[in-house]
Amino acid sequence: MADGSLPPVRRLQLGTVAVVLAVLVLSGPLVGIVDLTPETRGAAELGEGTANATVVGDPTVDLAITPGRFGTNVSYLRIPPAVVDVRRVEDRPRLLYSVSVPRLDFERSVSEPLNERVDGRITLRMDDRAFTNARIRNESYRATVVVRVQSFEGTQTVYRRNATVPVRK
Repeated sequence: MADGSLPPVRRLQLGTVAVVLAVLVLSGPLVGIVDLTPETRGAAELGEGTANATVVGDPTVDLAITPGRFGTNVSYLRIPPAVVDVRRVEDRPRLLYSVSVPRLDFERSVSEPLNERVDGRITLRMDDRAFTNARIRNESYRATVVVRVQSFEGTQTVYRRNATVPVRK
């Protein structure tokens, strides 16, 4: 530009660089005014404590491997939710639901933090897991399903079942 001013695109670029640099300086180790780290759930919420927990129903009943749809060439390990009645929670334990199928090299768990305000039914859900049809070679698989109350104080297993997982065609 003849008058010495910058074109609008160049001003936008310089402005963006200035904002990025300002954020880096404010959140960096020397200044540290702004904390940009995400909040984490789980370990920070886990503490000492206990809870009375009872699994409602049997989550192994609907555990199965079923075919995918529309010629996808995959089968799905269908993992039903675990429904748990929780009472008398003390401090901050967590409820843990895990499913393992060793022959498929599969193990997954989900957890729910508990506190003294929790009193009632909790449903723990897991997503289904896809396996290529070539990997599913048996008519059935053995699985272990576990529900625990955990804390830094200890672990209480409230449900543990070995199950046969049928492969449905």
